[in-house]
Amino acid sequence: MATMNAPLALLLAYAIGCLSFATLVARARGVNIREHGSGNPGATNVGRVLGKGWGSLVLLLDIAKGLLPALLMRAPAAGLGLDGLPHEVVDTDGRTLIMAAAVLGHIAPVTQGFRGGKGVATLIGGAFGLNPLLGLIGVAAHLIVKKALGYVSVASVVLAWSVAIGRWAQDLMAETPAGGSLVLALLATLITLRHRSNFARIRAGTEDRYDDPDDVALRHSPEDGNPGKAG
Repeated sequence: MATMNAPLALLLAYAIGCLSFATLVARARGVNIREHGSGNPGATNVGRVLGKGWGSLVLLLDIAKGLLPALLMRAPAAGLGLDGLPHEVVDTDGRTLIMAAAVLGHIAPVTQGFRGGKGVATLIGGAFGLNPLLGLIGVAAHLIVKKALGYVSVASVVLAWSVAIGRWAQDLMAETPAGGSLVLALLATLITLRHRSNFARIRAGTEDRYDDPDDVALRHSPEDGNPGKAG
């Protein structure tokens, strides 16, 4: 794992998060993803508009944006002015802050006027980078809620909070300060706020159930002026 100047490490992680693979993949297919589906530049919307194959590609790339920085980079506490505090206030090598910077880059990229995606895939990638158990907890929670309710949006919010709660439980069992879980809880709060429009559509009965491919194809068919499932 590379150790570098902490502010530089955080800036680099944020810059990696700013890469909008949803926008790039959709543009390669001749589509402005912000003008189709939900308008969100994320893997779920790409899957709805262009097809599951393209959505899966974006999902993997967005996961990598969180996973690789968390695995390969360090932001030492001393470089952040935290050297007077216990190193476990966040974690010993600042990887929680690194992954948080990558998630923030996805959600609020300076390259797109701070209008990005919702950060869930990058968060789960970062969670696996921090601790594979956290990643597994998040994936399991997502799959259970998606299967039970059919809404990717609700499952995604539950995923974010399950990662934060899982980290808090780890901190509690290890009797270490809960700074890392606080960082993850703040990210979960931000991700919840980014799903406000989804919750509004659920209340209105207009939110897509991603598990129903016929419904998705109907909502995003070429006859409606959308590209449909092109991939």
